[in-house]
Amino acid sequence: MYFKTVRKSLQKVLPEIVTVLDIGTSKVCCYIGRLGSGDTIQVMGVGYEASKGIRNGAIVNMEALSTSVARATHAAEQMAQVTVNDILVSLSAGLVESHILDVSLPIAGRAVDDNDIRKMQQTAAQSVGGSNSEILHCIPVTFNIDGTRGVKDPRGMVGESLGASIHVITAETGPVRNFYACVDRCHLSVSGFVVAPYASSLSTLVEDEIDLGVTLIDMGAGSTSISVFYDGRLYHTDYLPVGGLHVTNDIARGLSTPLLHAERIKILHGSAMVSPLSNQDDRGIISVPQIGEDDPQKGLQVTKSELVRIIRPRIEETFELVKERLKKFNDVAIASKRLVLTGGASQLPGVRELASLILDKHTRLGKPINVQGLDERMRTASFATCAGLLVYARGEQKLNASRQKKMSQNAPAFFGRFGVWLRENL
Repeated sequence: MYFKTVRKSLQKVLPEIVTVLDIGTSKVCCYIGRLGSGDTIQVMGVGYEASKGIRNGAIVNMEALSTSVARATHAAEQMAQVTVNDILVSLSAGLVESHILDVSLPIAGRAVDDNDIRKMQQTAAQSVGGSNSEILHCIPVTFNIDGTRGVKDPRGMVGESLGASIHVITAETGPVRNFYACVDRCHLSVSGFVVAPYASSLSTLVEDEIDLGVTLIDMGAGSTSISVFYDGRLYHTDYLPVGGLHVTNDIARGLSTPLLHAERIKILHGSAMVSPLSNQDDRGIISVPQIGEDDPQKGLQVTKSELVRIIRPRIEETFELVKERLKKFNDVAIASKRLVLTGGASQLPGVRELASLILDKHTRLGKPINVQGLDERMRTASFATCAGLLVYARGEQKLNASRQKKMSQNAPAFFGRFGVWLRENL
């Protein structure tokens, strides 16, 4: 399985300088970052390119997408003045599935350690894994010891039986191989895959939100993903095949204008709700170029309120679908009253207010935090996933360092480093 190989390489080597790649429907974005002391992350290089050859998260033209990836990566390398080899890649939520599995392990009266937790993760992964699926994430949600539930960290606790609910996120092998091949065509090596909504959550959510419970909605160009967090864990992920490009298409059809102009009109004049000062919306006239017309004088004249009447139904539909999906989630109460919106489509004026109205939740916009070196253009919801990939890499580096320290401490002093090498390589 491809992912097992690249995951192993990610665990073995995670240098101070890491490269991450977010491949979306509208753009390909590459960040090169330096992982400093503590939790600091300094962005050294940024590159982004319009996406070609990808639709709703799936590759439809390998050569076109490879070109977009190569250009974005090269731009980041030029800015950072480095040459990269390994790259951490996001994977669209539309290609993945979310599973919650209950597993148990006899511990015969001894203290729980890291190996026990890893065994349970492996058991859960084997339950859903197969020749046609790849394990992306295997996240313990909650533990119980001898029937005592609600244990957050069982390590060091003693009992007869250890149980856990584990969130396993999988992807079909075919799409994963295609992304692997796409990156390989650019003379790069995939160090690991991270599901996109998980990455965006790492850069936009604060610790209290994750602990108390929050729903994150990542509104991308081609899709919308839903992630539910509670008690510091990712409980659930879901996906809707609707995004910002659908709004653009609605404008293009409704106003008979080319897609390029429809996107521009959406960005400059679009809104999901009519302004309280609706008279101002009616006084502002927007000139809309028509398909096949070269004369700008023959453009259609529309008011902003007319534009809102085209945009709002699609945004309403999106949040109504989110509402239905959350109702199907067994632990919907976990989603609480907090909602965070991120992704490029969330930046449209009125989206936040409409989400709060339909979903009945306190809503805020999520932007990248805890990542240094980003200019104002990059500190927007559109770049949350790429920034989150750097945060993920930071977490992996700290986890690996902690594991190596424990292994070194458990070995005899004289053979400390050599013992670590033996454990990792034999």
